[in-house]
Amino acid sequence: MLDSLRSRLILLLLGMLTFMTVAMGFAALGAMQRDSAAQARQALDVASRVFQEALSNRATQLGNSVRLVASDFGFRQAVALREQDTISSVLENHGSRIDATLTVLLTPQGELIASSGQDVSAEQITQLFKDMRLSGQDSVSDIVHIGHNAYQMVMVPVKAPQLIAWVAMGFALDPALAGQIKALTDLDISFVFGRGTAGAELLASTLTTAQQMDLTSAPAPTALKVLDQPILTTERPLDRAGTISALLHLSTAPWQETYQQARTQLLAIFGLGLTLAVLFAVALARSITKPLQLLTQFARAIGLGQALQAPSIKRGEVGLLSETLQKMQQDIRQREQQILFQAQHDTLTGLANRHLVELQLPTLLNSQPLWLLLINIKDFKHVNDAFGYKNGDSLLVQLSERLVKARPVASMIARLGGDEFLLVSPTTIQQQDLPALQQLLSYDFTLDNSRLNLKLALALYQAPAPAAASAGTANDALRRAEIAMVHAKTSHQLIAEYQPGQDESHQRELTLLHDLPLSLQSGHMFVVYQPKVSLRGRSAQSAEALIRWQHPQLGFVPPDEFIRLAEHSGLISRVTDWMIVQVIDQLAAWRRQGIELTVAVNLSAYDLLSSDLPGQIAALLAQHQLPASALALEVTEGAVMQDPEQVIQNLQTLREMGIELAIDDFGTGQSSLAYLKRLPVHEVKIDRAFVKDIEHNHNDALIVQTTTELAHGLGLLVTAEGLENLAGLAKLQAAGIDKVQGYYFAKPLKAADLTGWLIEFQQNNDKWFPEVS
Repeated sequence: MLDSLRSRLILLLLGMLTFMTVAMGFAALGAMQRDSAAQARQALDVASRVFQEALSNRATQLGNSVRLVASDFGFRQAVALREQDTISSVLENHGSRIDATLTVLLTPQGELIASSGQDVSAEQITQLFKDMRLSGQDSVSDIVHIGHNAYQMVMVPVKAPQLIAWVAMGFALDPALAGQIKALTDLDISFVFGRGTAGAELLASTLTTAQQMDLTSAPAPTALKVLDQPILTTERPLDRAGTISALLHLSTAPWQETYQQARTQLLAIFGLGLTLAVLFAVALARSITKPLQLLTQFARAIGLGQALQAPSIKRGEVGLLSETLQKMQQDIRQREQQILFQAQHDTLTGLANRHLVELQLPTLLNSQPLWLLLINIKDFKHVNDAFGYKNGDSLLVQLSERLVKARPVASMIARLGGDEFLLVSPTTIQQQDLPALQQLLSYDFTLDNSRLNLKLALALYQAPAPAAASAGTANDALRRAEIAMVHAKTSHQLIAEYQPGQDESHQRELTLLHDLPLSLQSGHMFVVYQPKVSLRGRSAQSAEALIRWQHPQLGFVPPDEFIRLAEHSGLISRVTDWMIVQVIDQLAAWRRQGIELTVAVNLSAYDLLSSDLPGQIAALLAQHQLPASALALEVTEGAVMQDPEQVIQNLQTLREMGIELAIDDFGTGQSSLAYLKRLPVHEVKIDRAFVKDIEHNHNDALIVQTTTELAHGLGLLVTAEGLENLAGLAKLQAAGIDKVQGYYFAKPLKAADLTGWLIEFQQNNDKWFPEVS
C-alpha cells in the first residue's frame, strides 16, 4: 500500500511540475506580447505626432503665402480688372516660391477664374469651394480631394475692400511628401481616399507594390496584435469629412524575430524537462502498470458483457480491486438476467409482454402456420370499480393461469396490456371451437369470497403459410387480430374471426380520420341544403343543412360513415364548429340578397355536452348581425340520453336566445315519451323510416298520425322527413303534418341551386301540390 501511495505522489508531483512549466512559458510569452504591443503603440504615437506637426508647419507656411498674395495691391487690382495674364503670373510666381502644387483664383460664388500647377476642371473647383466653405470662416484650411489627388489647401478671401475673389494654394499629398514623412518618422506612410468603402483609392504610399495591393481592402485595426501580422497600421483622418486618411505602417519584424527566439528556447527547455519527467515516471510506475493493465482488460470485458477470468493478484489495493471486480461481474450477470426477464414479461402474471411478442413473433411466423387468439375482458373497469384494483389484479392472474392450462397448447401466451391477452398456437383453432373455450375461461372466478362469471371477447386470426419473416408481418398479424377484436366486441356472442377485406376497411377508416381535418379547409367538404315545405301555407321558409364529403381518392364518403368516426375519435366538435360557421356565413349572404331562411344544423351528443356552445353560437350570430331565429338546431334522442341534465340545460339556454330547437329522428329512441315533456324544443321530426312507405304501410300511417297528435297536444310542430312521392304527401296532409322534407320536393342542394329552387317553388308550387282526392 505504501509503494502504491508513493507512486501516486510522485506522479502528482510530475503533473504539477509540468503544469508550472507550461504556465510559466505562457506567462513569459504573454508578457513579451504585451511588451511588444506597448512598444509598437508608442512608436506609432510618436510617428503620428511628428506627422501631425509636419502637416501643421506646412499649413502655416501655406497660409502665410496665400495671405501675402491676397494682400498684394497689384494682385487685387488685377483681380478687380480681370487681367488674366497678371493673375496667372502672380499665382505662378507665388506658388513656385513655396513649391505649391496647386494655386487657384475663384469668384466670390466659387467659379474658377485662374489656376496654375494642375489641369483642374470647373466642376472640381466648384466642389472644392463647397467643401472648404462648409466651416463658414473667412480663411479656410483643409485637406481636399480633387480628381485623383489630395491636397493640403488654404483658401483666403481677396477684398478691395469688398470681397472680390478667393485665392487658394495647396500642397499635394504625393509620394514626395510621403517620402519626407518616412524620413522623419522611420515609418512607411500611405494616403488613402474613401477608406472603408468599396471604391477606396490609394493616393500615395511608401510601401512596396506587393504590400499596396491589399491595403485599401484591409479593415482598420481595432487592437495592436504585434505578433499576428507582419505590418501594423494606424489610421489618422486628415479632412473634416473623414474621407481622406493617412495610414502609418510599422514593421513587426524585430518583435517577431525576438519572439520566435524566446519561444524556441522555451519549447526546448519544456521538451527536455517533460522528456526527463516522462522517463522517470515510466521507470517508477513500471512495477504497478502490469497488474493495472490486467484489471483494465478485465473491467472492459465486464462492460462488454464478456466472460473473462479475473486476474490472479493477491497483494495490496490492486488485489482487493481484483476481488471486487470479480464479485461485480457475478452480480451484473444476475441482474442482467433479472432485468431481461422483467423487460420481456408481465410483472403481474409472469406471462410474456408485448415487447417479447414483437421480438419472437416474426420467428414463429416464419417457422410454421399460426393461429393468434386475442382475449379481452368485457367491462373490466366495472370489476375494478366494484371489487377494487387488488381483486382486479387477482382476476387477471387467475385468467392467465387458465390460459396456461387451456387447450390447444400455445407456443406463446402474453399479456399485451390491461385486460388483453394473446394466445399464439401452432395447433389449428376453428371459430366453432371458440364458444367452448370462452365458456371454459369465463366461469367461476373467486374474488373476495365471491363467485364471478366473466364476459370474454375472443378474436381469432389465422396467419398465412410461413413466408419471409419481418417485423412488418408480425405487426400485420397483431393488427388484424385487433381488428377482429373490434368486431368481436360488437357481436352478440363476443366472438369474431378476421375476414379478408377487414384490414382494408380499417385502413380506410384510418385514412378518413387522417384526412378529415384537412378536408374541412381544402374544400373537399361542403354544405348542401334540403328545403322544408310548410303544407298549410305551401311555402318554403326553412331548410336543413347537411354536410357532404367528396374525398379526392376515395370518392364520395357517406355522412353516416365519417360522422360516426368523428364521434368516436373526438373530431366531431371540429366538424360541428365548421358546419355552424359555414351555415351562418351563408345565412348572412342570403340576407344580403333579400332571402330570409331559417336553416337547421344537426348537433351530436359531444356538442350538447359543451357548456361553451351557446356562447360560441351567440358570438357568430352577433358577428354577422343575424337574428337568433335564423338558426335552428336539431338533436337526436340518443344525444339527449348521454347526459340529460347537462343537455337540457344547454338546450334551455339556446331556446332563451331565440334559436329554434327540434328533436331529430323522433320515434327511433328508447325514451322518447319520457323526455319529450322535459325537452325545451319547438319541433319534432318523424324519422324517414315511418314516412317513405306510408302510402302502403298502415302501421306507419298510424304511428305518424299518433305522433302528430301527441306533439300537437304538447304544443310542438311536426316535420316529416323522407317523403318521396305524391301519394305519401296526401297521407301526411291527412295526418296533420306541419312541414315536410324529402326527395319529392327536392334533394339536398348547394346554396346557389337552392336559391333557384326557392324562386321556382314560389312561382309555381302547384307543380308539387296537384289536387288529390
